[in-house]
Amino acid sequence: MASCTRSFDEEMLSGYLDHALPQSETRKIRIHLEDCESCRALYNELKALREAARNTNFKEPDVEVWPELPKTRFGFFSRSLGWTLVVAWLVVVAAYALWRFFADTGDPLEIFLVLGLPGGLVLLFLSVLIDRLRELKTDRYRGVQR
Repeated sequence: MASCTRSFDEEMLSGYLDHALPQSETRKIRIHLEDCESCRALYNELKALREAARNTNFKEPDVEVWPELPKTRFGFFSRSLGWTLVVAWLVVVAAYALWRFFADTGDPLEIFLVLGLPGGLVLLFLSVLIDRLRELKTDRYRGVQR
Protein backbone atom coordinates (compact mmCIF):
# COMPACT_ATOMS: atom_id res chain seq x y z
CA MET A 1 0.00 0.00 0.00
CA ALA A 2 2.92 2.31 -0.65
CA SER A 3 0.98 4.28 -3.28
CA CYS A 4 -1.86 5.13 -0.91
CA THR A 5 -1.75 8.88 -0.34
CA ARG A 6 -4.08 9.13 2.64
CA SER A 7 -3.72 7.46 6.01
CA PHE A 8 -5.94 4.41 5.96
CA ASP A 9 -6.41 1.63 8.47
CA GLU A 10 -6.18 -1.62 6.48
CA GLU A 11 -7.77 -3.58 9.33
CA MET A 12 -11.00 -1.71 8.70
CA LEU A 13 -11.34 -3.58 5.39
CA SER A 14 -12.15 -6.77 7.27
CA GLY A 15 -14.93 -5.03 9.17
CA TYR A 16 -16.12 -3.49 5.90
CA LEU A 17 -16.25 -6.93 4.28
CA ASP A 18 -18.24 -8.30 7.22
CA HIS A 19 -20.65 -5.33 7.23
CA ALA A 20 -19.72 -4.82 10.89
CA LEU A 21 -18.79 -1.12 10.76
CA PRO A 22 -20.94 1.89 11.59
CA GLN A 23 -22.47 3.70 8.65
CA SER A 24 -20.04 6.64 8.86
CA GLU A 25 -16.99 4.34 8.71
CA THR A 26 -18.53 2.32 5.90
CA ARG A 27 -19.05 5.49 3.88
CA LYS A 28 -15.46 6.66 4.47
CA ILE A 29 -14.04 3.32 3.35
CA ARG A 30 -16.29 3.16 0.29
CA ILE A 31 -15.16 6.64 -0.78
CA HIS A 32 -11.53 5.77 -0.13
CA LEU A 33 -11.80 2.58 -2.18
CA GLU A 34 -13.21 4.57 -5.10
CA ASP A 35 -10.20 6.89 -5.02
CA CYS A 36 -7.31 4.54 -4.17
CA GLU A 37 -6.32 1.84 -6.66
CA SER A 38 -3.96 -0.01 -4.30
CA CYS A 39 -6.53 -0.17 -1.50
CA ARG A 40 -9.17 -1.35 -3.99
CA ALA A 41 -6.80 -4.11 -5.14
CA LEU A 42 -6.24 -5.16 -1.53
CA TYR A 43 -10.00 -5.11 -0.93
CA ASN A 44 -10.63 -7.29 -3.98
CA GLU A 45 -7.94 -9.72 -2.85
CA LEU A 46 -9.45 -9.98 0.65
CA LYS A 47 -12.90 -10.43 -0.88
CA ALA A 48 -11.64 -13.26 -3.10
CA LEU A 49 -9.94 -14.95 -0.13
CA ARG A 50 -13.12 -14.64 1.87
CA GLU A 51 -15.18 -16.24 -0.88
CA ALA A 52 -12.63 -19.04 -1.26
CA ALA A 53 -12.76 -19.70 2.48
CA ARG A 54 -16.56 -19.75 2.44
CA ASN A 55 -16.67 -22.20 -0.45
CA THR A 56 -14.11 -24.55 1.05
CA ASN A 57 -15.56 -27.90 2.05
CA PHE A 58 -14.01 -29.76 4.95
CA LYS A 59 -14.70 -33.06 6.58
CA GLU A 60 -15.81 -32.74 10.16
CA PRO A 61 -13.51 -34.71 12.48
CA ASP A 62 -14.72 -37.91 14.08
CA VAL A 63 -15.99 -37.81 17.65
CA GLU A 64 -12.87 -39.63 18.85
CA VAL A 65 -10.77 -36.63 17.80
CA TRP A 66 -12.72 -34.41 20.20
CA PRO A 67 -12.28 -36.24 23.51
CA GLU A 68 -13.79 -33.40 25.56
CA LEU A 69 -17.22 -33.85 23.96
CA PRO A 70 -19.64 -36.37 25.48
CA LYS A 71 -20.17 -39.26 23.09
CA THR A 72 -23.62 -40.36 24.28
CA ARG A 73 -26.75 -38.79 25.70
CA PHE A 74 -25.98 -40.41 29.04
CA GLY A 75 -22.50 -38.86 28.96
CA PHE A 76 -23.96 -35.45 28.25
CA PHE A 77 -26.62 -35.88 30.94
CA SER A 78 -24.20 -37.14 33.57
CA ARG A 79 -21.70 -34.37 32.83
CA SER A 80 -24.43 -31.72 33.09
CA LEU A 81 -25.76 -33.21 36.30
CA GLY A 82 -22.23 -33.47 37.71
CA TRP A 83 -21.48 -29.80 37.04
CA THR A 84 -24.84 -28.82 38.53
CA LEU A 85 -24.09 -30.76 41.71
CA VAL A 86 -20.58 -29.30 42.00
CA VAL A 87 -21.83 -25.73 41.58
CA ALA A 88 -24.68 -26.31 44.06
CA TRP A 89 -22.22 -27.78 46.56
CA LEU A 90 -19.90 -24.77 46.17
CA VAL A 91 -22.79 -22.36 46.71
CA VAL A 92 -23.95 -24.16 49.86
CA VAL A 93 -20.42 -24.40 51.31
CA ALA A 94 -19.70 -20.74 50.50
CA ALA A 95 -23.00 -19.62 52.05
CA TYR A 96 -22.33 -21.67 55.20
CA ALA A 97 -18.78 -20.32 55.45
CA LEU A 98 -20.00 -16.74 55.08
CA TRP A 99 -22.72 -17.27 57.66
CA ARG A 100 -20.19 -18.69 60.16
CA PHE A 101 -17.73 -15.89 59.37
CA PHE A 102 -20.30 -13.13 59.96
CA ALA A 103 -21.65 -14.86 63.06
CA ASP A 104 -18.18 -15.04 64.64
CA THR A 105 -16.78 -11.72 63.41
CA GLY A 106 -18.12 -8.24 63.95
CA ASP A 107 -15.09 -6.17 62.96
CA PRO A 108 -15.76 -4.38 59.59
CA LEU A 109 -12.02 -4.17 58.79
CA GLU A 110 -11.57 -7.91 59.22
CA ILE A 111 -14.64 -8.58 57.07
CA PHE A 112 -13.26 -6.29 54.33
CA LEU A 113 -9.81 -7.87 54.46
CA VAL A 114 -11.22 -11.37 54.12
CA LEU A 115 -13.97 -10.70 51.59
CA GLY A 116 -12.57 -7.76 49.57
CA LEU A 117 -10.41 -9.67 47.11
CA PRO A 118 -12.78 -12.61 46.51
CA GLY A 119 -15.72 -10.22 46.23
CA GLY A 120 -13.85 -8.11 43.70
CA LEU A 121 -12.89 -11.16 41.67
CA VAL A 122 -16.48 -12.41 41.67
CA LEU A 123 -17.71 -9.00 40.46
CA LEU A 124 -15.09 -8.93 37.70
CA PHE A 125 -16.04 -12.46 36.64
CA LEU A 126 -19.73 -11.55 36.58
CA SER A 127 -19.08 -8.44 34.47
CA VAL A 128 -17.12 -10.49 31.91
CA LEU A 129 -19.80 -13.21 31.93
CA ILE A 130 -22.57 -10.68 31.32
CA ASP A 131 -20.62 -9.08 28.46
CA ARG A 132 -19.96 -12.48 26.84
CA LEU A 133 -23.62 -13.49 27.13
CA ARG A 134 -24.70 -10.23 25.48
CA GLU A 135 -22.14 -10.74 22.68
CA LEU A 136 -23.60 -14.17 21.95
CA LYS A 137 -26.74 -12.50 20.61
CA THR A 138 -24.84 -10.50 17.98
CA ASP A 139 -21.79 -12.68 17.31
CA ARG A 140 -21.49 -13.13 13.54
CA TYR A 141 -19.12 -16.07 14.00
CA ARG A 142 -21.19 -18.02 16.52
CA GLY A 143 -21.82 -20.91 14.11
CA VAL A 144 -18.14 -21.30 13.21
CA GLN A 145 -16.79 -24.57 14.57
CA ARG A 146 -13.17 -25.21 15.32
